[in-house]
Amino acid sequence: MFFPVRRSAGGLIALLVALTLTPLAMGAAPQSKKFPKCCVWRVTNAKAPFYLVGSIHALSKKDYPLPKPYDVALKDSTRFVFEFDPTQHAEFQKKFEAAAKYPPGQDLRSKISPELLAWLRKNMFTMIPDARGGNGERPVSFDSQLRYKPWWIAQHLAAPASYSKTSTSHGLDNYFVDDAMKLGKEIGGLESVNEHVAVMGGLSDRDGEFMLRKLRSSFDRTSQLGNQEIRIDSTRCTSDG
Repeated sequence: MFFPVRRSAGGLIALLVALTLTPLAMGAAPQSKKFPKCCVWRVTNAKAPFYLVGSIHALSKKDYPLPKPYDVALKDSTRFVFEFDPTQHAEFQKKFEAAAKYPPGQDLRSKISPELLAWLRKNMFTMIPDARGGNGERPVSFDSQLRYKPWWIAQHLAAPASYSKTSTSHGLDNYFVDDAMKLGKEIGGLESVNEHVAVMGGLSDRDGEFMLRKLRSSFDRTSQLGNQEIRIDSTRCTSDG
């Protein structure tokens, strides 16, 4: 998944289907120790054993401290590999947003069904910085985001805070990156920035519309609990140009 977090959104989940893994709770620790179940594995049938950590992109402060296996993996590892190198996050954000925009003369209105576009206009609004300055924001019409492709809008929907108390700022991705940097560990990526951008940037409008419809179904179910609008955060959808 792609989320606009401070650093890379992603861990090593993609590798879980490609390797024979031994859960840390069973194979990596002495038999006298019992670790809680969690998404940490230690691969032992390799020349250099290593850990795989399944990423959870959004957590809350209450989820910390993490179960012991996460700290064991952090302490024992000398190199951390993410989906792409999080130290190149600024380059990724710039290229990712560029890939999310239609070229001049095109916009969302001709790319998705009129019915879905009408739903977006009715149920979504965008928060932008208040022109009067300060830290305030003001809502504007969804039409201000028509230059973005369906997959970008789908990935950058932000439900009202009452739906969830989690945040990507507290996610495992940022936790591991921050600790790796503090400890002076080596950091790298499985993909280049361009390869990572292409995963979503290469989606067709049809695939993007499918993502929007899936989210619409989810929000329609949620709205039964309360009549609340969907918000697009200005820090996620607005840009220069």
